[in-house]
Amino acid sequence: MTTNTDPLSDFHDDLIIVIITFLPFIDAYRLCMSKKKWYDRSLWLHCRSFELHEASFMMPDSRQYWLSIGRRTQVMYMKRIGRLKYFHFVDRAVRRLASEFLTKFSFRLYYSSNIYRQNIDKWIEIVLEKSVQELSLDFSDGDPVVPQPTIRNPQYVLPHCFYEQGMCIRVLNINSCGLGLCNFVNFIQLTSLALTRVRLSWAAMENIAHNCPFLETLSLVECYRIFKVEITLRTLGLRKLIVRHCQSLSLGIELWLPRLQYFEYAGKMVPFDMRGMDDLEVVVLDYRLDTRYSYNGDDIESLFNPFSDARILQVSTSALKLSALVDATYECLERFELAAIICLLISSPNITTLAISTGAIMHTPDFRPNYFPLSRGEIWTTNGSILDHLECVQFEGFTGKICEIDLVKFLLRNSRSIKELNIKQLIRATSSVTSEAFKEINQAVAASGGVVINWS
Repeated sequence: MTTNTDPLSDFHDDLIIVIITFLPFIDAYRLCMSKKKWYDRSLWLHCRSFELHEASFMMPDSRQYWLSIGRRTQVMYMKRIGRLKYFHFVDRAVRRLASEFLTKFSFRLYYSSNIYRQNIDKWIEIVLEKSVQELSLDFSDGDPVVPQPTIRNPQYVLPHCFYEQGMCIRVLNINSCGLGLCNFVNFIQLTSLALTRVRLSWAAMENIAHNCPFLETLSLVECYRIFKVEITLRTLGLRKLIVRHCQSLSLGIELWLPRLQYFEYAGKMVPFDMRGMDDLEVVVLDYRLDTRYSYNGDDIESLFNPFSDARILQVSTSALKLSALVDATYECLERFELAAIICLLISSPNITTLAISTGAIMHTPDFRPNYFPLSRGEIWTTNGSILDHLECVQFEGFTGKICEIDLVKFLLRNSRSIKELNIKQLIRATSSVTSEAFKEINQAVAASGGVVINWS
């Protein structure tokens, strides 16, 4: 009597198809490769989640080796061949997809020629007819070895069928392509939209806000030709908004979103007009160093006033690494930042957790900070304890600089409820300097008699 050593061979095709519908595309393809009959019958085309990027066809390890020995011509040749193989594979697979509907369709192909246009239009049309729920169209170069420049011509433009048949899309990610018609009137189920390296006009922003009533997450990354982000539709249920390194935003950002809970901005300093943010929980700001901006107490106060309703404010910037309110994170402390930090701490009496993480010093010869108008003694003098709710302070990367010691002593002197002060020294810090700082901080006056200072 013979024993069947491969139990998978007894599985009926219908059962394998059911399994494949729950698998990502690459896993479904590998499963069918394990059995010749499954592969020959193209069972992997029943997959409902199609996600494939061109970098997986470009043999990055082999090309990295050729690049290391100076064979750049060979590297670029292998890249072109890999991109061509990827294009033909996706073209055949999409046209033969057997599933009646798709949960996800995601591809990444560097659009370098208009010869791809008709094929890509057909891919989009096919997946939209299958009522795809999550669609990701990425035309940037994902090559980890020799990436192409970001700005290029020609650029792929979304076809009309994209806007005509988008009623089933719930999650949409678009990278490095033109919006074309830009009419989102049919995207009634859209809940998440991410636009990256897209030319975005004020009219396009207004079209998205008015036609996507269930939009909860909006991400704008490196978008250009956008002079202002203005979303003042109070009925919009937007809960998360991300704006990173968009050009040029000369007119700033104006928001009136009562349900917004998370706001993140990265880029140059721009004016903010934020109203009705009753539910705002987290604000993350990453400002670039602007040598034309005056960093004095009044400017700092006006800069952060729009975010006074947030419970967590995190700011990371090369000019002033500060934050306040309930939780805070500072990065890279310099002497000219102390005045701004104190200004924010004084105006944030309800802060409970403070984290300070120092980093490398940036050499900015064009930057001339405007120092706090008061003398050093007046900066550190306050009437009573101003940080009555502060309970925990985390200081990482402590080097023993005078400005670091002054800030720690200020916190100890003005925090009656502080229970724990954790100071972690920077690895490359000088031991003699940190030991002197250790003595000075341990001898400092503390408003709280129960504070525990931990050094590591």
